Amino acid sequence: MENPTENEAPPPEDASRDLRITPQEVDGNFRKFEVTSRDDVLAVLRGLLRNGTPITAYLDDSQDFLLTALLSVDEESNKLALALDSNKNLNRRAQLCSKLVCLSAQGRIKIQFILERISLARLGEGNAFLGDIPATLIRLQRRDYYRLTVPKGSPLTCIIPIQQADGSTLNHEASIVNISGRGLTLAVPPEGIDFTLNQELPKCSIELPTGDKIVATLQVRSIYVANLRSGRTSKRSGCQFLKMPGPVQHQLLRYILKVESERLAGKL
Repeated sequence: MENPTENEAPPPEDASRDLRITPQEVDGNFRKFEVTSRDDVLAVLRGLLRNGTPITAYLDDSQDFLLTALLSVDEESNKLALALDSNKNLNRRAQLCSKLVCLSAQGRIKIQFILERISLARLGEGNAFLGDIPATLIRLQRRDYYRLTVPKGSPLTCIIPIQQADGSTLNHEASIVNISGRGLTLAVPPEGIDFTLNQELPKCSIELPTGDKIVATLQVRSIYVANLRSGRTSKRSGCQFLKMPGPVQHQLLRYILKVESERLAGKL
């Protein structure tokens, strides 16, 4: 069975992909992830400033965006400064906008805020965009969205029961490349199983190193060929969990948290 942890070459970044937080990402409830305390808002912004974190800033509600970063956060004047983009035309258009919708991240936490009352100002030896420090921002931390790459030393296997033409059931083994509380990516076995989009796979099971057993229905959401760093290719399938009871999902999230904690502690 294929080693799922062989390094894959990452897919090219799709610059056209809209990064703005959607209602689906927050289960229709933006307020659930809204930061309203001024001290907390300032702490988040200063973290982005301190780390020089890149920011994608959309012009009003259009698909056009600037690539920028925070240059300063001034609590006294209630202003923050953003770097100009290398595209002069976009910079000119941004000055005419009513708002910039800014997207960034702190680790695996997605940050979104609105910059209003935009003006161009001198900052140091160059120019920058100035705007009011936002009163609120969205801080989207969804542990069940975090996708864990399965460690080399502790592989995971998904057992997929497939009903045969004669009515019998044949169990197929597929290596798990990565996993989250919402789904997983499988290394599709070269023989014996042929996935189709939106296909539902009931009673799939995963034995976790914690001793817990995950049983759930999988739905095939994507099928693609991954380019491995070794030069080989491997067929992959992205699957979503369906009909997973809350206690079972909790077991899975507990495993993900344990592995990630060990990885951060240098034990993996």
